[in-house]
Amino acid sequence: MRFAVLLLALMPLAGCAQYDAERASNLAATAQAQTAADDANCQASGLKPGTPAYDDCRRRYANQHAQSSRGQENLANEMLKGQKLGPIGQ
Repeated sequence: MRFAVLLLALMPLAGCAQYDAERASNLAATAQAQTAADDANCQASGLKPGTPAYDDCRRRYANQHAQSSRGQENLANEMLKGQKLGPIGQ
């Protein structure tokens, strides 16, 4: 009986671990795709990897991505501040 209770208690934790691994994998794939897109955009402008102009182009894209992330984070924080937590159903 204890084994069954323990098994039931641990099953959701296994699901959480699987979710975290999948999320990390998705984030890594997204970052890799973004890096490839940034590289392609800089090279499409005629810039060659390893040159100062190319490095500057990649830096501009990195800054744009960072600003976008901060903007999304700020928006989420503002939305959370505006919530009034009350009784369920209100």
